[in-house]
Amino acid sequence: MKTLILPLVAALLAGVAGASEAWSTNPAEAMQQAAARKKGVMLEFTGSDWCGACIMQKKQALSLPKVQEDIARSFIPVELDYPRKKQQDEQTKASLETYKKSYGITGFPTLVFADAQGRPVHTVVGYSNPDQVMQDTEKAAEALKTQQALTAKLAGQLTEQERRDALVQLLNTVPQSSIRTFYKPALEELAKLDPQDASGIRAKLNRKELLNTQREELADTFRQKNVHILAEQKPDEALSIMDSYLKKDGLLPEVKQAVLMQEVNLLMQQNRVNELERPLKEAIALLPDSFEGKMCSRLLEKLPEIKKERGQLKPGEEPPLPPGAIRATKMIVPPAPAKK
Repeated sequence: MKTLILPLVAALLAGVAGASEAWSTNPAEAMQQAAARKKGVMLEFTGSDWCGACIMQKKQALSLPKVQEDIARSFIPVELDYPRKKQQDEQTKASLETYKKSYGITGFPTLVFADAQGRPVHTVVGYSNPDQVMQDTEKAAEALKTQQALTAKLAGQLTEQERRDALVQLLNTVPQSSIRTFYKPALEELAKLDPQDASGIRAKLNRKELLNTQREELADTFRQKNVHILAEQKPDEALSIMDSYLKKDGLLPEVKQAVLMQEVNLLMQQNRVNELERPLKEAIALLPDSFEGKMCSRLLEKLPEIKKERGQLKPGEEPPLPPGAIRATKMIVPPAPAKK
């Protein structure tokens, strides 16, 4: 199997300028260097002058020598900056948007650890402290090593069964969200070698895509029906919309659980605690080990206490605080003393 340079990478040879001197600012050039050194690249998607989490992560983690040394062992770091105040030329903006779209970036900061072709091996979304960055770098380095070994193996002479097994291992090593875009040739070859999808990889991909679609449809429907406004003004109507949505055919359990969680939140806001048991039990039954399922389990355990605390309150009324306590929204934080 020949090594292929992805079109989306080859199309961006102009690179991106505008980052600090400590980091590469040209992804295509960094990938060429990575190929020569048998390393990968770490792409940092950031908003350097507006994203608080990005600024903190850069200052508290990515700028530390020990973190940079850890990254540099296996990856060449590249900063892709999406500022709001700093001026960028149109070519730079266009290149940045192409990278953002290609890698499916939906939030900042995001770290994409990739091979020398730009194919992701590990992705991290959101702020990470130094220890977390180093742990993720270690995971990414191991994934890169496995991916490189499998890529080299697939370039050799293998039986159909050996190729199938290597392709399955490769596609199970890399982020699922990157397979259709960056590992499409491997996925297409596997489809020929495993037409019945015995590996289950295509089924997992299809389910993931269906889940994303259903989540988007849920958000769009609730937005169009102004459910969040109705929750304050006409809560019964909002609950009716939620109950109706739960009856849709083919809804995945994650989506049903999300709707039930919204019901629970609304009932809590309305202090309708006597109605909480049903949605809590239904949510737990769907996916008991999910974050939402565990949260509902804890709420169900505390339901007698919640009923005692909120049972006599009016809709929207907050329960009394312990003596001497102050609500977080009303706390006044004194300004830091001026530096002399």
